[in-house]
Amino acid sequence: MKKNLFGFCAVLGCVAALDASAASSRSSMYSSIDMRNADGDTIKINRSSYDSYSDSRVRSAAHHTVSRSGMYDNMESGYVKTAPVMTSKRTYVPGDVYKSAKRKYFLANPFYQPLQGQFGSVTTLEYMQGKYKFADVDRKLTEWSLKEDISFGLTDRIAIQGMAKYNWDKLTWTNSTGDQDKYKNDDLNLYGLGIQGRIVDNDKWISTLSGYYEHQKHGVDYFIGDLKLGYKVATSTIYGLGRAWIVDMEGDIYGDYMEVPEEMSWGMLKYGDADKTLFMGELGAGVWTVLAEDWTLNVEGMYGFYDWHNQASIKGAFGWQPNDWFALNLYAKTSIYDSAKGKVLDLYAGNLPLTADNWNAATTYNVEISKPHEWSVGAQVIFQF
Repeated sequence: MKKNLFGFCAVLGCVAALDASAASSRSSMYSSIDMRNADGDTIKINRSSYDSYSDSRVRSAAHHTVSRSGMYDNMESGYVKTAPVMTSKRTYVPGDVYKSAKRKYFLANPFYQPLQGQFGSVTTLEYMQGKYKFADVDRKLTEWSLKEDISFGLTDRIAIQGMAKYNWDKLTWTNSTGDQDKYKNDDLNLYGLGIQGRIVDNDKWISTLSGYYEHQKHGVDYFIGDLKLGYKVATSTIYGLGRAWIVDMEGDIYGDYMEVPEEMSWGMLKYGDADKTLFMGELGAGVWTVLAEDWTLNVEGMYGFYDWHNQASIKGAFGWQPNDWFALNLYAKTSIYDSAKGKVLDLYAGNLPLTADNWNAATTYNVEISKPHEWSVGAQVIFQF
């Protein structure tokens, strides 16, 4: 295949079929890529990750005198015998045998927030891979990301949080003859602030209500609301959650964009435009449980509504916490359904430089996405101090 034809196919291949979940952050599937014309001006066409800070959020915990049976606690049990007591009749009564308990607070609990005057830190290193197929072109996005979440308890019930995320992305197109085009990008992709309130916390129920503002590269703003409700059973918590986004993209077109400088061509698969505000959401359910003195397990299923497509995913996480101030969390996540499969979208293709005239003169094609799939693995180092 001639290179100019493959270059064009590579442009056609830049079809974003998957949502990056995101999230507790959805993982960033659609990390923004700088788009500049010949004069070095940034072109206002956005790629959008819809990166939800909340999805992969795991927080640190702290000691508290209030009982949270089944939430933060694992009872380390033992039996202690008191000394015999001599009664007034000079007979000895054996000491009582009772059960003692050492309270332990697990930092990987999905409902945790720091108490007044305390800090929590979660550092997340994640590898994500997303694939789809278009015509005879396979598209694969691989991404390493490093995210820092730090929270501070204003009171025992209210905490504030800041976050920042750095991405290393590589996008690869491979045609049926094995020819490839590659693109790499890395930068600080996301930062924001949030507030979380623990509105219910007793022996049976716990609930948190949170709000966040996030800013993504190229001027995309997110306003996120998050509600979780959990029921405590022994050393487990069964919970449900709902999350909603309001996305302000400043009226830009959004989709998956790529340039092929060697061929002086560009292409973009259009998801839609943000002349009106975008609304997205997620509904999910999960269980968090104490497996042993130092080990926890969290399993969570999610169904998301991401404007132009929906996606279902499942995530599992093992936590290890040898003391009260440090924990290590290992997790894996995979999509199990994506409505992007079979979706037909408009593909715009034209000549560089990408000016307003060349955009208006672009050729439009109908393209169909097939074999979408996304998965990720990650490690979280969690501290409280």
